[in-house]
Amino acid sequence: MKTAVWYTSTFLVIFIYLYCYLVQFIRGAEIRPQLHLHQPLLRNRLGGAQPSSRMASLPPVIVGAPSHHLGWPSAGSIAGNQHPSLQRHLPPLPPPPPASVFSDYLTPGNMAVSSSISVSSSVSSAPVHPSVTAAPLTPATPKPLDFGYHNYDNMTAWLKHFSASNPDLTALYSIGKSVQGRELWVMVVSSSPFQHMKGKPDVKYVANIHGNEAVSREMALHLIEHLVKNYREDAYIRWLLDQTRIHILPSLNPDGFEVAREGTCTGGQGRYNARGFDLNRNFPDYFKQNTKRVQPETEAYKEWIAKIQFTLSAGLHAGALVASYPFDNTPNSVYQAFASTPSQTPDDDVFHHLATLYARNHATMYQGVACKPGSPSFPNGTTNGAAWYPLTGGAQDYSYVWTGTMEITVEMACCKYPPASELPVHWSEHRQALIRFVGEAHRGVRGFVTDGNGRPLENVAMKIKGRDAPFQTTKHGEYWRILLPGYYRIEAYKEGYEPVEDDFSVTDHHATQVNLTLFKQVDSKNGFGTLDDVSNYYSLSASDEQPNKRHPSISNKQDVPHPTGLSGLLITLRSQMDNLFANLFG
Repeated sequence: MKTAVWYTSTFLVIFIYLYCYLVQFIRGAEIRPQLHLHQPLLRNRLGGAQPSSRMASLPPVIVGAPSHHLGWPSAGSIAGNQHPSLQRHLPPLPPPPPASVFSDYLTPGNMAVSSSISVSSSVSSAPVHPSVTAAPLTPATPKPLDFGYHNYDNMTAWLKHFSASNPDLTALYSIGKSVQGRELWVMVVSSSPFQHMKGKPDVKYVANIHGNEAVSREMALHLIEHLVKNYREDAYIRWLLDQTRIHILPSLNPDGFEVAREGTCTGGQGRYNARGFDLNRNFPDYFKQNTKRVQPETEAYKEWIAKIQFTLSAGLHAGALVASYPFDNTPNSVYQAFASTPSQTPDDDVFHHLATLYARNHATMYQGVACKPGSPSFPNGTTNGAAWYPLTGGAQDYSYVWTGTMEITVEMACCKYPPASELPVHWSEHRQALIRFVGEAHRGVRGFVTDGNGRPLENVAMKIKGRDAPFQTTKHGEYWRILLPGYYRIEAYKEGYEPVEDDFSVTDHHATQVNLTLFKQVDSKNGFGTLDDVSNYYSLSASDEQPNKRHPSISNKQDVPHPTGLSGLLITLRSQMDNLFANLFG
């Protein structure tokens, strides 16, 4: 009897092992031992993505001349119906403009005035970045966007017509193609749609990363239309578009959307891309090795955010009603999904503020009511991602760790693909929050870093002291960092230059301008150590984007042999459990 039990158990273990191995092999995943990344974030990442070898030959994003004054618009008045959420009393939030001017975008008590404002948009005459595919601007009559779902062909036609009809405020381009060859369209909405305005931030919204979460796709399209149509009538929107370039990607997973079905509130049909991969589990991860084979949509997204330094971002999802913020993952075991705890970033206060601001500007999200009995509720309508459920390979953690972008995730509705008749309600509830969120790119600190001759310095490693999360300057020496009111010290380092620090304060009224000058080093030693030590301290692995070359690199190549024996079995089982819990909980 004992022998029979032993043989049966052995057979089951071998069968499970072979099954998991075969599944991983077919899906193209590379199984490798998990990394133990316990060093600080500063020692793992340089504060902006470095171009991959595939991108090295591409020219950088072209930017224009500076705007010398930063702040909120001057007093005025606009007409419009007050949003329902404005009729309740909430704790005050730090707002951009005076409440008397922009009552549509503020909750009661949010009063802040600044006289320093410029609506100029001086830009260079350089052409749009050549590494993206611009949509042809054919003559077209503006087509109002209806409250219905738009498949890929209809969405593409509307985007092209709308952009051609509004060339002064929009520019349509593609960052790549899906598995089935559909363009990944991005619409820039700004008073300078074709050139980055020097000294002014870029913000992005990315929707429909899960193809069946269709409500996010339609909210993105309506946001495009609303911003453009209200540019001349709404003073706050006009200020936003004069001071910001807003990039809106309506669908990162157009293939998945095509197979999803309207009225389906749960389930996974259409969630994945055409190869069956969850795109929001397909990015390199800071805490754990991600073994998923990289997908075309993910690769296009990574190259896009490596070329443009986005200050602020939100991923738009559905299936709950909450604003979630990093970290999504945790160094602890995947089984923490049963008893999750927060996994905080060095900028936890800023992320909590951004999520809270979105939730409070939504009609009902701030109430934190559960979608249905048995599903989680979220106090104040916000949650830390890992506290909800940990996941590996998420987009918001990647954006923060690899590019320094402050990104949150907005779950826009309890139903992933609600009936089209409900879309007007969802739009009315999200409109204010979507617009108000963009304004947060204009708080904190910003400035330029130059050398002793006044020339801009690119790829200067920047850090706010006490926050182990560095970021970088652009080609034109620009930098931005969202911070809450307080006193801070900023640090800047570039190899071959003397490091510099400066103290500054942040207020609610407008971003603080701090310009820094770095001088050439005379001595080979400095406060960071030897030049070689500093180079290693801040370096990225050029070949595979793992944040520190002192660690083994994340790889999606298929030339590494699978481990065998008990080690291989355990790693494979853990990878499968990761997938199981990810599918069950998100």
